Amino acid sequence: MISTSDGGTGMTMKLRVIAGAGALVWMSAVSPVLAADIPAAPIMKAPVVAPPVQNWYGFYIGVNGGYAWGRDGINLTPDAFYLPAFTLGAIPTTLAADPRGGVFGITYGSNYQFGQVVLGIDSDFDWSNIKSSQTFNGVFPGFLGPVPFTATATQNLKWFSTTRLRGGILISPNWLLYATGGLASGRGETTAANTVTLAGICAIGGNCPFGTASKNLWGWALGGGLEYASGPWHFRAEYLHYDLGTLSYFLRDPVFPGPAIAASTRFSGDMIRGAITYRFNWTLLGLITGSDRL
Repeated sequence: MISTSDGGTGMTMKLRVIAGAGALVWMSAVSPVLAADIPAAPIMKAPVVAPPVQNWYGFYIGVNGGYAWGRDGINLTPDAFYLPAFTLGAIPTTLAADPRGGVFGITYGSNYQFGQVVLGIDSDFDWSNIKSSQTFNGVFPGFLGPVPFTATATQNLKWFSTTRLRGGILISPNWLLYATGGLASGRGETTAANTVTLAGICAIGGNCPFGTASKNLWGWALGGGLEYASGPWHFRAEYLHYDLGTLSYFLRDPVFPGPAIAASTRFSGDMIRGAITYRFNWTLLGLITGSDRL
């Protein structure tokens, strides 16, 4: 008798192979559909960090430098005694006009920020060399022929300082457009002389009137500027018009001091400066009130 057990086993193996192959075909058919139903894994992105907003509040200090120019000269007004000399000799009634020169010094102040508005107090002290000088040589008729004379004059603004209110609008977080105005002061010095020398000396009374004056002057300044801030560092360009008033004095001859020539000089002009400052996150007012800490 022939056993059929091996034949049954073989049939079973064939059925398993056929079933496995069918399963593979079915899985390959449905796998795209199943993959479409599975949600994609989220893509992790680095968090977006907002750039820091520029702060304008605080006390600042730094250096400034620039150039200034004026128009006024030294005006001379003779009395009755000296009037003929001015008329006959054509002595100029204005000398040493158009002063100009450089300025350099320190700048300090405080800013207070209210949204897009920045208000504050700005001060500076500059060593200046805003000056002009002139020498005029001429002749006027005398009894024995033409008589030469020399007219000289010098003016100089030795230092310049302001304390001003400042207010502006932030046209961007880092740019401030501002206007400013307030008190101005400076040291004005001026000298003038009209010299007629006979035999090389001023021996004849009235021939060599001389005068000089030096005084601290007070006035005002008004202007505006543009400032850029990068962290605590600030960079500005500024224009100012200043007027410190008039310095007046007399030219008198030491031999004959009675007659006089009145002299006056107006110290006013325009100035362009640049400044670099460093800002701290406190103000003097904040320290006094306790709202700020060093």
